[in-house]
Formats: sequence, structure tokens, C-alpha cells
Amino acid sequence: MAFTTRKSLLAKIREGDEISWDEFYSAYRPLILLRGQDFALKPTEKEDLVQIVMSEIFKGSREFLYDRSKGRFRDYIKKIISNQIARILRKRINQEVPLCDNDFSQINVLEQAWREEWRAHLMKMAMSELKDYVEPATYQAFILYGLHRKTSAEAAKFLDISVNAVYIAKNRCMELLKKIISDLEAEL
Repeated sequence: MAFTTRKSLLAKIREGDEISWDEFYSAYRPLILLRGQDFALKPTEKEDLVQIVMSEIFKGSREFLYDRSKGRFRDYIKKIISNQIARILRKRINQEVPLCDNDFSQINVLEQAWREEWRAHLMKMAMSELKDYVEPATYQAFILYGLHRKTSAEAAKFLDISVNAVYIAKNRCMELLKKIISDLEAEL
């Protein structure tokens, strides 16, 4: 089964496909919330952030054409998120005690947090794609042996397959996962 690339997902969103919008929302909402958390937004502010960012993307979706030469999609969405966070923080300044200089001194820490959140987001998307590519037993063997650090014998016994099949599943899944991540990085 061929996976839907992010580029094609963006094209479907541009066409107004509601299922693709739901998929996009489900995929990017956690990332937006994490970014809001990086800036210590309150729970209601984080939910507002999600709605505002999604609204901005929705408004621009009809005219939006992904052009890799103009930059990565992750930079595009990061810019929207960052602009909306700044807007929320400015609004907070007008309502509360102003932010001190120390609040802006952690830019490098926040940039590193963004990179880590993006990598985690990318891995989650890649694992979802991988699951569509391989048989359930192959995926389970990979999860047990490759990620949960069960021994090959434990994974084989649990799945009622040979130890050699566990090794093959792990190697096959690692190769596919690398390709999926590479493809996603090239697209996003």
C-alpha cells in the first residue's frame, strides 16, 4: 500500500478534502501544543494557539502551493506558530505583568526544543507510514525487538515466529523506516 506523502496531503487540503484536513489536524495538533508549552502558554492559550494556527493554514490553503525551493514546510509551519505565539504573548503583556528580559534569553533552548519536537513528530509520522507498509507480525517484531528491547527469543516466542524471522523483520523495518524518514524530510 502506497503511503500518502505529506506533499500529496497538502495538495488534498488545497482541494478542500475534509478527511485530509482531519489527518493534518491530528498530525500537527500535538506539535503545536508542544511549541506552546515551550513558551509556557497556559492551557487555554495553547488551545487558542492550535485553533489560530489551523485557521491561518486553512485560510492560506487555497492559494498555498508547496515549493521546496522556497523552504521546508516545517519552517513554514514553525513561522506561523511562532508568529501566533508572539501575538498571544503580546496580548498577555497588555493584560498582566510584563515579561522580563530573561523570558527572551532562552531562544537557543527553545530552538533546540523545536528541533527535538520536530524529530519526534517526524518519527511518529514515519512509524505510522511503516505500519502501512509491513505485515502486522513484522511490525510487532520490530516494535518488540527493535524498540522495546526485548530479546529476539522473547519476541519470537511472543509472536510465535522464528528468531531468524525477528531479525529479518527488524532489518526490513529499519531499512523502510530510514527511507520513509528520508522521504518525509525531503518533502517537509
